[in-house]
Amino acid sequence: MNGIPLIKPFIPADTARRIADVLASGQLTEGSVTREFEQMFRDYVGSRHALAVCNCTVGLELALRAAGIGPGDEVIVPDFTHPASASAVTVLGATAVLVDVDPDTMLMSATEVRAALSQRTKAVMPVSIFGNPIDYAPLLALRERQHFVLIEDAACSIGAAFSGRRVGTWADLSVFSFHPRKFITTGRVA
Repeated sequence: MNGIPLIKPFIPADTARRIADVLASGQLTEGSVTREFEQMFRDYVGSRHALAVCNCTVGLELALRAAGIGPGDEVIVPDFTHPASASAVTVLGATAVLVDVDPDTMLMSATEVRAALSQRTKAVMPVSIFGNPIDYAPLLALRERQHFVLIEDAACSIGAAFSGRRVGTWADLSVFSFHPRKFITTGRVA
């Protein structure tokens, strides 16, 4: 590899055995291991529900669908994020309204959200990027006045907390990722 050292993932022997067991079971995407993972994740985050899907983009799309987002609706999204955040909105025929992030935190600015709100705004999708949780207080206050759905793209933020509560319990819907480049990985992405 042109002198660049290969960085290998750390997979303990007991984990490798469990992976082999799943492969041998023939249930690569569903089954008891997935249900066990969903329960463990629900318990860890402290949420009422957890659903494992194939990747975070699909999770965001499902969250938007669950919120009833569709053509003619607007979803406010930060301009500094992975393209999947906005593309999940456009897949449903809705409009992604990009707002600037705070230059100190690189997180969605509540001031920018307030300025972007319109009669067509049905959801706001902050991104707790790089494990840095958003300040939920101003967004929750805006939600009380404007009645939008708060859908958090928490792809990079498993384990993060704000004011003593884990990310995944503040927004109406939160979506995480377990892609190999994230803090924790699995064979599935939720």
